[in-house]
Formats: sequence, structure tokens, C-alpha cells
Amino acid sequence: MVTAMNIDEPYVLGLDMGTSTVKAALFSADGAQVGLQSDEYLLPPEGQLVEADPETYWSPIVRSIRKLLQGFPGRPEQIVAVSTSTFGETIFPMAADHSPTRPSISWMDNRSTAEAQALIDRVGLRDIQSISGQGDVTATWPATKFLWMARNEPDVFRRTAKFLLPNDYLLFRLSGEMIAEETMWSDSLVMDIRRKAWSEPLMEAAGITAEKLPSLMPPCTVIGRISPACAEETGLSVQTKVVSGAMDQMCAGVGAGNIVPGIITESTGTVVALLATTREPIIDFATKVPCQIHAVPGMYCLLPWSPTGGMVLKWFKDRFCEEEKQRAAETGVDVYDVLCEKASRVPAGSDGLIMLPHLEGSGFPEFVPSARGVLFGLALRHGKPHVIRAILEAIAYLIKSNVEVLQKVGAGADEVRVLGGGAKSALWNQIKADVLGLPIAVPGNREAAVLGAAIIATVGAGLHPDFSTAVKAMTRMETRIQPNPANREVYTDGYRRYRRLFGHVTELF
Repeated sequence: MVTAMNIDEPYVLGLDMGTSTVKAALFSADGAQVGLQSDEYLLPPEGQLVEADPETYWSPIVRSIRKLLQGFPGRPEQIVAVSTSTFGETIFPMAADHSPTRPSISWMDNRSTAEAQALIDRVGLRDIQSISGQGDVTATWPATKFLWMARNEPDVFRRTAKFLLPNDYLLFRLSGEMIAEETMWSDSLVMDIRRKAWSEPLMEAAGITAEKLPSLMPPCTVIGRISPACAEETGLSVQTKVVSGAMDQMCAGVGAGNIVPGIITESTGTVVALLATTREPIIDFATKVPCQIHAVPGMYCLLPWSPTGGMVLKWFKDRFCEEEKQRAAETGVDVYDVLCEKASRVPAGSDGLIMLPHLEGSGFPEFVPSARGVLFGLALRHGKPHVIRAILEAIAYLIKSNVEVLQKVGAGADEVRVLGGGAKSALWNQIKADVLGLPIAVPGNREAAVLGAAIIATVGAGLHPDFSTAVKAMTRMETRIQPNPANREVYTDGYRRYRRLFGHVTELF
């Protein structure tokens, strides 16, 4: 919610750099959002390669801040602090003169598959998980990309003075300081998450030394102020403090008030990601649930995720819903509202239609990269509304499988707070409540990651003494949706069939 501002009070700037969209928002210390701007960029893949000039990320940040300040009636000096939320795993190799030695390599880049296997062979999966908290090793993780560079681009690797990750790079462009922010590096596979220090065995396996990594620093640390170069580009004041932020999922958790055990946040965006706060690292070798450092000092979090989530509904909309897109354009209604209205006409359980939503492979809790989507039980009585509802239910079943694992390892919750684009759908939220058998809470501010960054900024700048106070002042739940008892039996049976179906067809993939 955007509100009128008081030009006499201090404000904080939250920045959220996503995989394809950046957002910049101004907040007061009571959580009132007084401005929001966004910009987009595209990283077209070239086969297995996904890389980009670092300016691809920075330019939309600059544009968003400038547009935001144009509508800000106060003075830039009133923005006392800025903090950051970003995606993870992308590497930014930087020379000693602070210029890039090569384009950044995205988390989506898969060229380092052989190096991922080399890390497993060298260290072993169990030891890697014990040290890093990550139970799987794929080309996503930065350590594999370091090793790929050392093997395939030795000259560039040698000229690289420091490797940065996305949050580090954004903080560097804001302040001119190079640090390694802890939450960002906790899934890098070169960090010991218990000691919050570089791991010699993992670094050695990745072919990298500590000299090529910046100093580790926790979130919520004032690392400097807006640099003159950044001030000239963005219009921000050199008096504004730069506070180290966190990975987007942790920031979104903070923005939704998930800062203590007993709460799970779930984001249905392009992917599905859950976050459960814990007081200690939980390393579970049976489930391999990912464990990382939280944005909140002293806390950890479990972060199960799946590569397919809201993209399944988007795929169906793009491929099969021209009529609905046209209707949405003519009436000015969101096309997803049109789809959900059709799905609402279908009873719970989609008249027996079950979907497996793994269009690009299955993630947690069953890592099956070769898995693909399945529609099971199609009959003549089924139509497009049934398929739409089956998609919504499939994602809810996927979330339930993740929640069950969190409960099993001692990180369960009394409610789930929903984020991302999926949280806009009342029908989808009700389906999630019914499938999970838990209340679903919807935050008042849907831009949880950028709000989380702003909350971190307020604590770092001293506007609030701690996270508990800041979250109480700046976050609110808009609605709480209770499970419908009438749907308990049909969804219990539907989830059982969903699980059995996956088990039966896995070998066919």
C-alpha cells in the first residue's frame, strides 16, 4: 500500500534485484510504503550458457531509483539508509581495479556440470552437506563455476582479484566497498555455515583461495555510505548509509515476519520456495533439506524449493488460453483472475484429474531432474477449467510435500504465510489451506522482499533497535484463510494419489 509521506521524517530505501525484475521502494519506519518503482531486464540463454555484462543488472537499478526519487517530495538526505535483497548463486569476477574480468555467470548457467561431479568425487556429498548445508551439488552453485573458470579460463581466473555474488555486487555499486554477505554465500559450497567462515576443504576442491574472496560480513551491517559515483548516477545522497542485506528468500521471510521458529513462508513465483526459521543449523542427511544462514542475527533457515511453480500456470496460459487473454484485455481484468474464476467452477479434487507439475524437473523433496509434467485421469467430462484447477492443486500438493519434510525435521509451523504472484489468488490460497490443513496468512504488503530489505535498513541505521521491534512496526497480515473441513477428505485422497503417481512414473522419466 502506497501512502502519503511526511517530509519531516526519515525514510529507508529497499532494493530487490530479481532474476528478471528489479524493484525500489521507499518506506517510513512504521512500514508505510511511500513509493515503488520497478524495471525489467532479460538474460537470453545460449544453450547451456547464461551470462551477462554486470551493467545489465545495475542499469535497471539506477533507472528505478531515479524514477522513485522523481516522485519523492522530500530531500535525498532524508533517506537515511538503503539495504538490498537479491537472487543468489550468480558470480561476478572482478579485477583489482574493480572492473569486471568477464561477464557474470548466472545461476541458470549449466556449463559446470562436470565440475559439480568433481566436487562430489573430491569431498563427498555427506561432507559437503555437513559443512555447507546443501544436500545436492549441481551446476547452480558458485563453487562449481569457480572450478570451471580455473579449468577453462585460467588467464581470466588469475586476473580475477575478487569474486562477488549478486548482493555483494549491488552493495559494491552502492558503496564502493567489496564484502561477502553471509546469507548470499551460505549456499556457495565454499562456506562453513556453522563457523560462518570459509571452508578450506571446500575451497581447495573448488580450486579457489580465500584471497579471491572478500571478507565475510553478516546482514544488517553498515558497510559504508553511498559513494560519490553512485550518488551521481542515482541521485541518492552520499550521507545515506549502505546496510548489507540478504538473499531474496530471507528478505521475503523478514518482510512477512518470519523471524522466529514456528512460521513457514511460501512463495509461489516462477519457482516454489519455502522458508522455515530455526535457531540452529539442521543438517538432515535423509531428506537433504537445504539449510542456510538467515538474515536475522543468530538464526538459520531451511529453504526447500522446486524449479517449477507459478511457471506451470503461466505455461498453460501462454500455450492454451488465447480466449482468456483476449477477454482479460477487453475487460481490463488480470488474465490469471480469469483463469482462477474458471477453476472456481470445478469442485475440489478436479473431478479426479491429477497433475504432476514437474515441467522442468522435480526439486525438493525428490530430486529428479529428468521428471516431466503428467496429467492423469483425463476423461471426457474434463475441460479447461478442470486442468486449471488441477494445476493449482498440484502446486499445493508440492508445497504439502515440502511442509511435511519441514515438520519431520522439527521445523513445522502453525500457519503458512504466502508470498509471490500466487498469493494474489483467493482461490489458490484457499486450496493451499485445504490441502495443507493449516491457516494461510496473506501479508498486507505483497512486495515482501523489498520490504524485508527496508526492515534490515531500519535496524542497521538504528531506526529500530532490533528485528522484533522493526517487524512488529512494519509488517501486517491482511487476511487469514482457514481450511475448509468439507474438502479435507477429497484433498487427503488427492494428495495420496499425487504421491503414488509420482512414485509409479519416476522410472519412466
